[in-house]
Amino acid sequence: MNLTYTLRKSPDFVFDYLTDMDKFMFIHPLINKIDHLGNGRYLVHETMQMGFIPYSFTYPVTIESDAKEHHVVMKATVMKMTHIEMDYVIRAQGEGSIVEETITFRSILPIKGMMEKLFREQHALLFRNMNNV
Repeated sequence: MNLTYTLRKSPDFVFDYLTDMDKFMFIHPLINKIDHLGNGRYLVHETMQMGFIPYSFTYPVTIESDAKEHHVVMKATVMKMTHIEMDYVIRAQGEGSIVEETITFRSILPIKGMMEKLFREQHALLFRNMNNV
C-alpha cells in the first residue's frame, strides 16, 4: 500500500518526529506508551476501540533511519502473526515536505483489507497531528 502526505513542515522536522519515539507517540492516535529497549528497538503499547470496548496490546518495533537521505523504516510484529513494514521517504517541496509511505503486511490471517483501512485512517490522523504541532 502506498500513501502520500503533503506537510507544511521541513524534511528535518518530519524525520525527527518519525525517529524520536517520544515525539511519535505524542502525535500517534492509538499509541499510549513506548518502552525504549535500545539499539533502535521499542515496545509499543497501543489501545484501539473495538466497538465500545477498548482493546490494548503491545508489540515490538525496530527503526532504521538515514538522516542524510530522510529515509525511515519501521518494522513491527503484532501478536507474532502479522509483520508490518512502513517505509517513509521524505523530500522537500517548497517550504514543506512530501512524505511517501509504503506499507507492507505479511500475515497468516486474512486481515490485509482491514489493516489497510485502519492504517489509511490512522496515518492520515498521524500526519495531520504532525502538521499541527
